[in-house]
Amino acid sequence: MATVVAVAATTVTIGTVVAPTAPAATYAAGAATTVARLTGPGSINDTPGRYNIYGTDLGTMWDNGRGEILAAFGDTQTFNGWSLLYGQLWYWQSNALLRSTDRNLSDGMTFTSHAGPPRQAKRLLKPDLRKEITIIPTAGVAANGRQYMSVMSVKHWGQPGVWYTNWSGLVASDDNGNNWRALNAFRPNGGGNKKFQMTAFLKVGDTVYTYGTPDGRFGAVYVARVNAKDIENLGAYDYFSYGNWVRGNPSAATPVMPAPTGEMSVAYNSYLGKFISLGQSDNGVVMRTADDPVGPWTSGELVVPMNNPLTGYAPFIHPWSQGSTLYFTYSVSVGYQVYLMRLPLRRD
Repeated sequence: MATVVAVAATTVTIGTVVAPTAPAATYAAGAATTVARLTGPGSINDTPGRYNIYGTDLGTMWDNGRGEILAAFGDTQTFNGWSLLYGQLWYWQSNALLRSTDRNLSDGMTFTSHAGPPRQAKRLLKPDLRKEITIIPTAGVAANGRQYMSVMSVKHWGQPGVWYTNWSGLVASDDNGNNWRALNAFRPNGGGNKKFQMTAFLKVGDTVYTYGTPDGRFGAVYVARVNAKDIENLGAYDYFSYGNWVRGNPSAATPVMPAPTGEMSVAYNSYLGKFISLGQSDNGVVMRTADDPVGPWTSGELVVPMNNPLTGYAPFIHPWSQGSTLYFTYSVSVGYQVYLMRLPLRRD
């Protein structure tokens, strides 16, 4: 018979830890809707003509601390002609970065510059094809006068929603995202570090919270924290475990949000006076709220039903999205583009 222990409002069955939940709450005033397509032919940004981006996904965003939003994209389709020699129309360059100063999101998000030479959003990080298929950014944050990204090394793509990573790690830029270098802050896909193969950042004062999930879209969510000045030192991270913080031991981390959760983002919303999480589930996008970065988080409300839009995934909150409308990027695999979405909010 399993032993059941109650700890800080969490029911713990030996071998299985269930994330605590706050009382049910409804803050969405309706379903999310599409504002504009941000990438690809015919998009509001003409990314083929301006950046040589014909298709891409993700668009994880953060405030660079200098009045700009940096948006990092995943595997990106460009055209260079050489790929035709290999029987492929598009050149698959892995990652890219665009910038925006647009604060009026009601008609979409316009991009104002990019990392790379004129008319070419360059590849930020080159994968080692002997070991990995691609390197994909999953989160970004500004700290210590630098830009940081968390990236994952994809080893193998499986069935929809399933992929396998070699590691996740931190990379840094000292020139506003133009050039990136790897740091000695890698998390191999094993042991406790398996819980942090994909991440989302939340900066509160001098503290950076890292929300982690395993590779794929079917794991629970865990959280770590570190003083921003120590973000490059994995040994300085604390991991939330049964209501307490444990230094330097990711294996101790217990869930703060339940499975299945895939690509996710977290932000503070001043209109609601709460922290908001958007995460991909097997039913679509779920929004959760909490009064504290570690929760307890609500059980969540479905704000984007599965396949509406068709094949949608990866909701990333726009950092400047405040007031009664929440804006976020959302990707579609059929057509392989990134859209801006809006979600109306309501207070109690």
